Amino acid sequence: MKLWAWGATVAVAAGAGLLTWALDSDGIIDVEKFFGGDGLKNYSAPRASKKNIEELRQRVLDDMVHIPGGSFKFGNVPVPVILDGEERRELIYGPVVDADRAPVSVDSYYISRFEVTNYDFDLYAAANDLPLRADAWESHERQGPYPAIIAYHQAEDFCAWLSDVTGQPFDLPTSEQWEYAARSGGRDVAYATQDGTYDYLEQLYRETLDQQPHSTHLPDAYPPTPYGLYAMSSNVHEWVKDAWLDANGFPLPDGPSDDPDARDRRVWRGAAHSAQASLNSIFMHGAAGPFDKAMAPASPSHMDAFFHPDLDRIYWDPETGARCVVNVTAPPEQSGFGRVAGQVPDDYPKAFAPLERR
Repeated sequence: MKLWAWGATVAVAAGAGLLTWALDSDGIIDVEKFFGGDGLKNYSAPRASKKNIEELRQRVLDDMVHIPGGSFKFGNVPVPVILDGEERRELIYGPVVDADRAPVSVDSYYISRFEVTNYDFDLYAAANDLPLRADAWESHERQGPYPAIIAYHQAEDFCAWLSDVTGQPFDLPTSEQWEYAARSGGRDVAYATQDGTYDYLEQLYRETLDQQPHSTHLPDAYPPTPYGLYAMSSNVHEWVKDAWLDANGFPLPDGPSDDPDARDRRVWRGAAHSAQASLNSIFMHGAAGPFDKAMAPASPSHMDAFFHPDLDRIYWDPETGARCVVNVTAPPEQSGFGRVAGQVPDDYPKAFAPLERR
């Protein structure tokens, strides 16, 4: 498997700290060669030592990106595409919504550059005497640097634990916060990639699938968005705070009035590794219904660690993880943590030819 990076080195969260790899002249590293297949397979969960928790605290705060607040049209918007040799704006891979809908406003906040990794979640589990999730090497379900597959309540509890560890108000993002960040400040863009298209994502995505099919990838395997956020159009779905979204993707915290059962859902945003790259639009979303312990198929023990000791019902999806936000409006020079969002180029997003029209 190859990992894309810039400059002379790249760091990925793993083990008790950051692993730094030297790159070749093309800026590509071979993860299996430098990290070692056996090293991944033999990953050991971290101990809840003061040193490990302090390292996590500092790294998590450093990785929070300050997102300046603003207004935007939440939900699918026309984006620049090239059709029949001409550039125009069209809706891409998402629900059709009212073009005259009112803008949505969000205050400034912070969001993590990366999805929650197995290492960080395992450290949380160790610190709280929780069982480890079952290992599954073929899909990296519990290999240290890969994204953690977790239930909704686990995502909530992990972000709440970060609040205790850091003293900052961590939480799951709302759907509006998630989308505003993925769209680099609510711009008219369909893909959370470095140029707003899926062209480069498709190239890297295919390489990943060819070499490790049905597998998640390292958090920074694809280039980030202009804001510096990784894997918001790839890897795993991500839980958001909303209880339900309507068919157009709009939050309905109390559930649709004509469908009481729909209240019993938890929403995810973002695309998973198993979806075709061109379908991984920012505007795609879904929800998971309740999962009872008795519903676990052949091997109930495989699911035990996803349940809270006091819960017999959870919200879980086999391709869903999370990233956290910090609901603080002050920029890094005032808050004392985090980083400023990257500059968005004037030509962002780039126009592209939709795959089915090529």
